Amino acid sequence: MATINVLIAVDGASLASQVADGSLSAGSAGSPTNLGSYTTSDVYISMIAPNSYVTNGTQGDSELQISANGGDTVEWAITTFDNNFDQTPYLYGSSFNPSSAINTPLSYASGQAYSYLATGNPPASTPTKFINQVSTVSGTILQIGVTIQYTLSFTLVNNSNGQIIGYFLWDPFIKVN
Repeated sequence: MATINVLIAVDGASLASQVADGSLSAGSAGSPTNLGSYTTSDVYISMIAPNSYVTNGTQGDSELQISANGGDTVEWAITTFDNNFDQTPYLYGSSFNPSSAINTPLSYASGQAYSYLATGNPPASTPTKFINQVSTVSGTILQIGVTIQYTLSFTLVNNSNGQIIGYFLWDPFIKVN
């Protein structure tokens, strides 16, 4: 039984800009704005996972298709392309079809981990320690021989003032062997 880590990168700047100019609805927690699918959602979302789990050449697409086995855990983490500098997304909701294929509700976790980065120009030979906030969502595959279509919902927050920019969702797939 494996843990399949999926990294979600969101174009927070585009979403914030389009909500601000009215070309995209901000949605609400109960009714997030659907970012569409395939090429429509690819404009805002990119997902990656270890190559050995990715199917149909979907690495980097918003409709990432991963292959999993019964008992595997899928763990999603989300960030923006600017590494949460201007906006921060966090996952808050999901739905799965079939709903019996993965444990729900999922486990939402937020924790802190020490990380190290080089500072200076050129970078110093000794990295600087900092605290990194890590938010993840995970679920364990319960049913085999199905394709799970699911949605993930996230909130996007403006880091300069703490205001919510909007609520959004899209729908990738998991093929369970």
